[in-house]
Amino acid sequence: MNNNLCARNQSKTASGAHDNLGNVGGMMKHESREATNEQLSSRQCLLCGSLRHRVAFREFDIDILQCLECHHVFSSFAADPHYDGFWGAEVADEDHSYWRKARDRMYQDFLKKFLTSRSGRLLDMGCGLGFFVRSVARFANWEAYGCEISPAAVRYAREKLGLDKIICSRLEDVDLPPRSFNIITMWDVIDHILHPDPLLRRCHALLCDGGICFLRTPNVNIQLLKARINKLARGMQPNINYVQARDHAHQYSMSTIRKLLERNRFTRIEFVHLHPVQDPDGAALLRGAKNISFQAVRALAVISRGRLNFDNLFVVAHRGA
Repeated sequence: MNNNLCARNQSKTASGAHDNLGNVGGMMKHESREATNEQLSSRQCLLCGSLRHRVAFREFDIDILQCLECHHVFSSFAADPHYDGFWGAEVADEDHSYWRKARDRMYQDFLKKFLTSRSGRLLDMGCGLGFFVRSVARFANWEAYGCEISPAAVRYAREKLGLDKIICSRLEDVDLPPRSFNIITMWDVIDHILHPDPLLRRCHALLCDGGICFLRTPNVNIQLLKARINKLARGMQPNINYVQARDHAHQYSMSTIRKLLERNRFTRIEFVHLHPVQDPDGAALLRGAKNISFQAVRALAVISRGRLNFDNLFVVAHRGA
């Protein structure tokens, strides 16, 4: 399988500047049209294409919009669709407790539910520093791969964690054989993707029949509520996370993430519940309260037969019946 994991590196060449002053007017008109198209695109609903929306929340100078047709929530910020600068030019050699420890209990829930007593290949799309891939690699019956667009994060995963199956590329550009994975995971990735359909189509093509695509993404109903409470209580402050409008292109609900997955040929969309991100260095009392709250949220989802979900969205989408 390793021989097939060859990313196609695509280089972009910058066009030279025009010296002919006669071209300046045409260039300005072209740039104006591009800016107008970009502005329209940033305010067009991903799911239904509508330009009719209302402002659901305002984060500093950025509107969070809700489509009046299908109710999808998205940021009006014109983000770079291929942004790879989350980790910067180099990942600092430090503890990285949030990625190494705080998410471990959530990962262990996933491993127990989906990997124990099974075997196959798993691909973690947007694997970041690689800590989840390392967790999967400890299972003898599973081959664990990662795909990440940040060169700095990939270097960390390879050099610091010793992971040799990490691909540095967009998944859409990687030369992988169809139906080569049993599970594809995306932990807090899909909400950052400006145009997720090509990625989801690629995931569908790479999954074996009966395989699953697993996504974790914020639940818009909870995110907006928390953001509004924070804004009401403390106003707009730069050190508070509201909905992170510059980084989170889309905010999904159960119904909108279902629509997105179904139109990319996934079936049997299910929602599960895993433990929340922990604070291993925080107060034990607060940590305990957070986990009790999680148990209550999970119980409410069970009692309501999934209609009431106040958890993050942990989504299981199947390929095939």
